[in-house]
Amino acid sequence: MNMSLIKIILNNKRILLTEDYQAAIQQFSMNNAFIMFNFTRQKASDLVDLLMISELEDAIIVGDPEKNLDTLKRAFRVIKAGGGVVFNNRNELLFIYRRKKWDLPKGKLDQGESIEKCAVREVYEETGIRNPEIVRKLCNTYHLYLETSVILKETVWYLMFTENTWLKPQREEGIKKAIWVHKNNIRYQLRNTYPSIIDIFEVLLSED
Repeated sequence: MNMSLIKIILNNKRILLTEDYQAAIQQFSMNNAFIMFNFTRQKASDLVDLLMISELEDAIIVGDPEKNLDTLKRAFRVIKAGGGVVFNNRNELLFIYRRKKWDLPKGKLDQGESIEKCAVREVYEETGIRNPEIVRKLCNTYHLYLETSVILKETVWYLMFTENTWLKPQREEGIKKAIWVHKNNIRYQLRNTYPSIIDIFEVLLSED
């Protein structure tokens, strides 16, 4: 993913933070994008309201992506989470099945916990894999959703490795399955997953 562009998902709609809106329109083949300049906290709230009640599929916020991301973080409650893209020594990837979608293990950051420890803990809790090795940070994903207020969830993803292939899905968290899938055979899972998960694999596969 282009590092000068930050993507935020809202109900399968996209908010793109970029300095080059014309390039973004071409890259993502947009037909009815809403373009916004001079971004503020009030405009952030208005934009989320607009996307929730309209047929608009995309919005582009023009300007410095990091500064505009900070504006979003000031406008809404932020929850941080950590997750893992886990490989084993057979070049297989770990997937979980929850809420009728294929997903990756992830979860919210506990108070006083580092984001790396959070990601490792969540992989263990959700799949039974003890102490997966963090290879490196992969990317961040961003997701806006509504509870009693609008929440911006920022998930930090790590590429991980384990030789332990025994899995135990955390059923009390609604995880029906935890499986290994060879890297060359993940198209089935990616047809029934979340937009942010597809983005993660685009980052991973672009580095091969």
